[in-house]
Amino acid sequence: MRIGYFTTMPCCPPTPSMGRAVIMAKEALEKAGHTLVAFDPPDDFRAVIDLTLRLVTADNGRTFSTKWLKDEVIDEYLERQIPLWTMPHFLRKIQGLILKPFWPRVAKMMSHRLIGSIYDLWQRLDEREKYIEQFLEELKKKNIDLILCPAFGMPACKPEHASKALAATVYCSLFNLLDFPAGVVPVTMVTEEDDRPLDDWRGYGNDLMDKVIKETTRGAVRLPVAVQCVALPWQEEKCLRLMKEVETLCPV
Repeated sequence: MRIGYFTTMPCCPPTPSMGRAVIMAKEALEKAGHTLVAFDPPDDFRAVIDLTLRLVTADNGRTFSTKWLKDEVIDEYLERQIPLWTMPHFLRKIQGLILKPFWPRVAKMMSHRLIGSIYDLWQRLDEREKYIEQFLEELKKKNIDLILCPAFGMPACKPEHASKALAATVYCSLFNLLDFPAGVVPVTMVTEEDDRPLDDWRGYGNDLMDKVIKETTRGAVRLPVAVQCVALPWQEEKCLRLMKEVETLCPV
């Protein structure tokens, strides 16, 4: 198999163990005879922060607030996310301006322009289709069949940090946007050697979200670390084959 791989996305560089897991799986696959080539997702920040959020909030949070949350007991830590999906745009803009110096990525999430009409929705869907075409074209240039990458921006976090580290989800959000088949396979565990570099790890720019990610990752020794295996559309069998290969070559 010819597999593209990447260890980081600029909008949320992963913590040390996540990148190490990808390199570990890459080297094992190469020893098994597969070809691994470096691949950088095109324009990842726009795709994940802008396009994904606009489409997820296309109805201005109405489904989220009237159906999903109706008669539900909301986890206290997830409750903080609700304004991101339901707050009126003018309040989001104000909050975005306040947060920008300290939490630039959250500020961008809060202040992104909502979809205001059916026409606008069709425009965003067209942008998504063009991004899918752009992504597939980049894969075609390198003759890549599959992708190996981090499954998340960090190991499993503490419950109280889940709503404060949304950027860590970019690695799975990207392939949800693209609608590519993907699966996750644990390949290693966090080691003390992974823990030590956290003092110098700055993430996107050492903003408040990076500090939360650093705090929740510190001391995560022996937590499982997974990689993500991704295939092209309608090629689920290839995704499963790569997952099986990684599972066999990298037993935890």
